Amino acid sequence: MSEAERKTMQCPVCKKRTVSAVELLPDLPGFACSECTGVWIARADYVAWRAKHPGTLPAATATAPVAIADAPAGKLCPQCGHILLPYRVGHGLPFSLDFCGACGGAWFDRHKWDAIKARQLHGNLHDIVSANWQAAVRRADLQESVEQTYQRLFGASYPRARETRDWLRTQPQRNLILAYLSDAQASAK
Repeated sequence: MSEAERKTMQCPVCKKRTVSAVELLPDLPGFACSECTGVWIARADYVAWRAKHPGTLPAATATAPVAIADAPAGKLCPQCGHILLPYRVGHGLPFSLDFCGACGGAWFDRHKWDAIKARQLHGNLHDIVSANWQAAVRRADLQESVEQTYQRLFGASYPRARETRDWLRTQPQRNLILAYLSDAQASAK
């Protein structure tokens, strides 16, 4: 990123020139907003950092849970001015990260960078925008929706039904067991 770009960076949330250079991790420069505490990571800086730190990165030390709120949509890239697109993170994190399709940088609203590090996902930022990652997030969301539906329908019997399902998945003769249960149900009528 050029010096001119650095000097003209504007926070995509506060819409002011309130971002300044910070070191997010050793060898990883970023920019933080002094008002909303959001964080910007330029793609080139991230790629250079990953080249210095290949492989799986350790998770950050656990901190007390903090409230994470998505800032309003429609943010502009602080580096190049293009629209930032939200990508769901998944993996137990209920928020999106904003990525620039033009320059490849990433914006993290308040506390999101810390949450990403705590989940050991800071080494996978480039994966979050991939079709495979996003498809897996949608599948997990769908599975969660199905589980919530069964929980609502079964009520107090849900824990037992889930326990039975989990046990059944481990059985080598599960198809035979299911046939037996189906036959038992049919003969009970």
